[in-house]
Amino acid sequence: MNTFQKKNNQYNILKVLVISFLVLSITLFFVGSFFDMQINSWFAQGMDNRVIKIIVWVYEEAGMTQSFIFIFLFIAVILEVTFISSNKSMKWKIILILYYVGWLVFWLSFNIVEIVSAPNRNDGFGPGVNGWFLDSQKIRQYILIALFIIETLGFIATFYHLRFKFSNRADLIKNGYRVDAIKALTFYILSSVVVWIMKPVFGRPYFYSVDFSNLFYSDRLQPEWRDYWIQTGHTIKSWGILNQGTVESVPYKEWWQINDFFGNIGDLFKPLGSGKAGWWNMDFPSGHMNSCFAILFCGYFFFGQKKNRNINIWKWVFLVIWFIHINLMQYTQIISRTHWITDTSFTISISLILLIINGFLIDKIIKRYNTRNNKNFR
Repeated sequence: MNTFQKKNNQYNILKVLVISFLVLSITLFFVGSFFDMQINSWFAQGMDNRVIKIIVWVYEEAGMTQSFIFIFLFIAVILEVTFISSNKSMKWKIILILYYVGWLVFWLSFNIVEIVSAPNRNDGFGPGVNGWFLDSQKIRQYILIALFIIETLGFIATFYHLRFKFSNRADLIKNGYRVDAIKALTFYILSSVVVWIMKPVFGRPYFYSVDFSNLFYSDRLQPEWRDYWIQTGHTIKSWGILNQGTVESVPYKEWWQINDFFGNIGDLFKPLGSGKAGWWNMDFPSGHMNSCFAILFCGYFFFGQKKNRNINIWKWVFLVIWFIHINLMQYTQIISRTHWITDTSFTISISLILLIINGFLIDKIIKRYNTRNNKNFR
């Protein structure tokens, strides 16, 4: 009785914390709707500090790849459980092998191309100059190498655990890990679809583009970078507006202001950055914030009040680390001028709402499927 009550108390605390974070994010979104410019102007000063800029840069790059390992995990769990439940049939064994080999080829190819091409990438200020951070692309290459090593170790550890530990669990099917993985994967797909449909619809400019003329004529840019952007670079990355030799900022847009969607939709088929200044930024909502939730979706494997899964100290540590991580991601995006507080807080809010209803809906769907087909899909 005491164990049952303790478990319920733990989940009650967790529910209060999730709801509190949701209320905080909605509050930030509401406040940002009135003070977006003031908030971003204050946070952007962090880019003047070298250490902060490097931390921001690391988070900028990590946000592009952090979800990969978790997508790999979710699909791998589904395949591993299906392989076991099929009595290790040859068909599912081949599918499993092809999946792991396919990920290995993709992961190595993707990172090799990114790392090798990084030093000469042209963001509009000439080959080798990073547009967002106005620094050498060599720094980006070093960051990509470090992240590749760390994330590859994560992939190896995940693969080893799944193939040689997880697949041998006696409770593999009974505990419903396949359904947990389906919940995580569908949630990530659903939230990603919502974010990536809204981005081009709103076409909101970065603070970087809204503040571009100030950046362009500041001492952050070397004279040759300015000359290159005016002559050639504006066709590569239209950060701002070039008006008869004068560089102007992109007009500010509130999050609710649709930025001429039908007039700009053709830019989706052009190289990123070469379309209308500002619109191609597609700032609202935040894809980086959405990718942070891929980490949290792993919680489906460890948490579950109905499955009698207790919340031990290590699960609380996991939640604390995720909370710190998502907040660092949120505020580094604001410091880098690539997002507004309304972009990030909206994404967190909508993702938390989807988190609350997703598990419930999938359970209902699975239950109905099992009832109608006399199955015991877990």
